[in-house]
Amino acid sequence: MTTSHTVPTLTAAVLGAAAAFFAAQLTAQQPASAAAGQAAPPAGAFQFRAEQIAADFGVGYAVTTGDVNGDGRTDILAINATDLVWFQAPTWEKRVMLTAGATVADNVTLAAHDIDRDGRLDVALGAGWTRQNTGTLQWVRQNAPGATPAWEVFPIGAEQSLHRIRWADVDGDRSLELVVASLQGKGSTAPNWDGPGARLLIFRPPANPRADPWPMEVATEANHIQHNILPLNLDADPQEEVITASKEGLHAMKRGANGTWSRTLIGEGAPGEVRLGRVGGRRVLATVEPWHGKSIVIYGERPGLWSRAVIESELTGGHALGWADFDGDGSDELAAGWRDAPKPGLAIYAVDREGALKSKTMIDDGGMATEDLAVADLNGDKRPDIVASGRSTHNVKIYWNETGKPK
Repeated sequence: MTTSHTVPTLTAAVLGAAAAFFAAQLTAQQPASAAAGQAAPPAGAFQFRAEQIAADFGVGYAVTTGDVNGDGRTDILAINATDLVWFQAPTWEKRVMLTAGATVADNVTLAAHDIDRDGRLDVALGAGWTRQNTGTLQWVRQNAPGATPAWEVFPIGAEQSLHRIRWADVDGDRSLELVVASLQGKGSTAPNWDGPGARLLIFRPPANPRADPWPMEVATEANHIQHNILPLNLDADPQEEVITASKEGLHAMKRGANGTWSRTLIGEGAPGEVRLGRVGGRRVLATVEPWHGKSIVIYGERPGLWSRAVIESELTGGHALGWADFDGDGSDELAAGWRDAPKPGLAIYAVDREGALKSKTMIDDGGMATEDLAVADLNGDKRPDIVASGRSTHNVKIYWNETGKPK
């Protein structure tokens, strides 16, 4: 294990140059929805049709998308406390990959990727989300069609309070590393979770990930209540930074050529979720604040600290975010879900490039206690759809984007 040390932070000049570079790139690009022929409807005219594909699923801790069986269609992957499943497009039949006993309950996070480079989609899986916060990390290999078993589990490592995982190219070598974030530091205590910080770890898949140990390094252990992370290339080099959302704010973590890491504050606040969108040619970050909180905050890219605008302050347990150009106007809108009583839900927020709220449209008012959501074009109509998994509602739903279609 290699433990890293902090180096000087990214300068305002570097971040400013990066902002200018990407703004120019975005301005030069035609919006994908427009290029695909999707007509832009009137502002705020969002239209979605809900389809429940699973009931009595248990707590849907996490959901993502990917082509599981290689047929060119986008499938849905989800976890509850004990099971890892996928819903096969286009019928959305549930297929079980792992069930109780394969991992230490509870499963809490997943990230899909072809880990062993055999052309089939695999899954990294964080589990052990129990009262003891065992924090197990493993990967689930998809074997060749017809093989028994169809899926196998191989250990990677362990980390107490392991909570979120993402794939990212943190060193610019065109191979993805597994970024692992714990929620709380070992020995920190409620209610403020002060004390030791939560670790951010980097695991590198070895040549033989089934048998060889995965090299690991520590990027930081300075954050508290480190609830989510976001890979994001902030500048013009090939490597990605990792944005951490924690009690200390939004920080950009960057790996130096010598293996040390810098930590730069880009957003003040105490965010728990973070997702990237683009509005009017400007990159924007959306957060839920504080952790499991009631506010949605938009951060707009600029040199130094990004601008900050609160667009919502009445959520009950905000817990899921996702950006996409839902109406084909060339700018992204924000899907946001919350999970707590008296009425959980899911809504679309439209903002301008300064982060000011333009509109809010309810997509589900009480029928989805949103624990997680993912955005993808699930039926190939060039419109981004939403899939969400519920906490107390114990369901999985697709929200089909019919914005702009005749009613």
